[in-house]
Amino acid sequence: MSLAASVASREARLPAIVVIMVALILSAALSFSRAEIVWRTGAFFDSDDAMRAAQLRDFLSGQSWFDLTAHRLDPPSGLPMHWSRIVDVPLAGLDLFFSKFLAPEYAERATRLVFPFALLAALFAVAGWLGRILSSAAAGLAAIWLVMLSGAMFLQFAPGRIDHHAPQIVTLALAFGFFLQGLDPKGAWRLAAAAALMALSFAISLENLPFFVVLIAALPTLFIIDGARAPLLWFSAGALAAFPSLYAAINPRAAWFASACDAFSFVHLAALFAGALSLGAVALLAPRLATIRARIFAVGAAGAATGATVLLIAPRCIGDPLGGLDPLLRDLWLSHVVEAKPLFSLYATAPGMVVATAAPVALGLAAALGFALKTEGVVRRRWLLAAAVIAIGFAAGLWQIRVFTSVTPLAMIPLAVAIVALVERLDVGRALRVALAAAIAMFLSPIGLAVALPSKDDPDTVAERACLSPEVFAPLASLPASRVAGSFDLGSHLLAHTPHSVFAAPYHRDNRGNRIVADAFTAAPEQAEAILRNAGADLVVWCARAKQPSSLVTAAPNGLAAMLARGEAPAWLDRKSAPGASLLVFALRPVK
Repeated sequence: MSLAASVASREARLPAIVVIMVALILSAALSFSRAEIVWRTGAFFDSDDAMRAAQLRDFLSGQSWFDLTAHRLDPPSGLPMHWSRIVDVPLAGLDLFFSKFLAPEYAERATRLVFPFALLAALFAVAGWLGRILSSAAAGLAAIWLVMLSGAMFLQFAPGRIDHHAPQIVTLALAFGFFLQGLDPKGAWRLAAAAALMALSFAISLENLPFFVVLIAALPTLFIIDGARAPLLWFSAGALAAFPSLYAAINPRAAWFASACDAFSFVHLAALFAGALSLGAVALLAPRLATIRARIFAVGAAGAATGATVLLIAPRCIGDPLGGLDPLLRDLWLSHVVEAKPLFSLYATAPGMVVATAAPVALGLAAALGFALKTEGVVRRRWLLAAAVIAIGFAAGLWQIRVFTSVTPLAMIPLAVAIVALVERLDVGRALRVALAAAIAMFLSPIGLAVALPSKDDPDTVAERACLSPEVFAPLASLPASRVAGSFDLGSHLLAHTPHSVFAAPYHRDNRGNRIVADAFTAAPEQAEAILRNAGADLVVWCARAKQPSSLVTAAPNGLAAMLARGEAPAWLDRKSAPGASLLVFALRPVK
């Protein structure tokens, strides 16, 4: 590269760096109050973050890479989690680094602040890259700004957020970008990189599966249309190398042939391997597949081989991955988890939030479809693929609202391109166009709509936070390590803030422990005593600050939970918490 070209390249990158820095500064300012709480108190704002911290501590204390058992959850045997150690690697590295000059608790807090902020920077950078792939450098800058306005710093990238969702969002965006580039025959090799990123994502969790199904399905669809085999070959080669490698990296040899529907297991590896091998074979046979009918037959056979693999190994995995959840727990716990609810189920109580969540994604989808109609060739294919990915995310988000945190950054890219295309038609100066683009983006963004259409705070959510603050757990943490029966949402925080073991926590694999708590808290007090003593419980805890009845209370108005909610306690419980405490703590009295 010549000196002039090098200087030009640096100048082209400089605005993107500036916009990313501005976006990061604004994000830090908007989320500063939460960051301050994390640094000052070590508070967790989400159960998954508390659980991840507990598992990270176990890992740093010497627990095996392959041992994913939460040994203090569902005692005495512990609960094997459906997470992998992949996300623990950067977390452990940061914690060990900060431990060189900070006390252990502050090293963890610094890790919890740096980790999501670094991923937020990566998300902004990838957004700019996607904007350039789909349109231009100007669209890339607008995409960074619009993704910042999507409110990522308040959601999966919020200070203190160390669960796997933010890494998965960044991984999805990266894989999407390489896929878009790989649609150009000259850049088909990038599909191998996309396959490797998909494998990494699967090794973390399966939450990106719907998006990846759309991306992978695009390749044989395009092969049917034009017969180009290079994309199939590159993707198959990348998949056949990456998926088995990462599978072996996260699963012990003894579990290589075990299948679980909620984590990357043998059924998924076998199906992916069969699919990749079949698509590779189709690509090699491409010269003999001269007609569309022949290509349809070949692709259909490859799809049948993939589906048959799942049916032969674990047909139960076709459908809801949480199908094994106890029906009572689904009713008492999962159906009340906001992020797992359908979006429009929240419209009656939070219409502004529903509109601010759905409208920008719908606009992004409309923009992608509009550009697909106006373009042709590789560009049209990229826009069609973008529209398909956003559409599946929008549909899945209507089913479970949490999917919107993954699809919204992707939807902001075509929306940014549309905004730039609109203002570039105006006969005004560059500065005014930039100002207009920023203003329009603000008006159409999730943050802008949330400000314009505010929703009332849920009083029960505010009250519940009072029962999850670190200082609330301090008196309980001073008691000898015991087995605790508490509500589902308290479980992870008890693990993170105290030395105790817990029966219940908001995890679908914890059927036994959660059922013990559900049965005990909905039973009559005398029956609850027998259930808890048989389980070996030592302590019972209850949040005294909830303003709305717990599902455990409404399900059994005469049960133990209802009694505790009234401020009463049976004779077999000895109160250990101070009067007026947010968290009520009781010990089971010794049997005489």
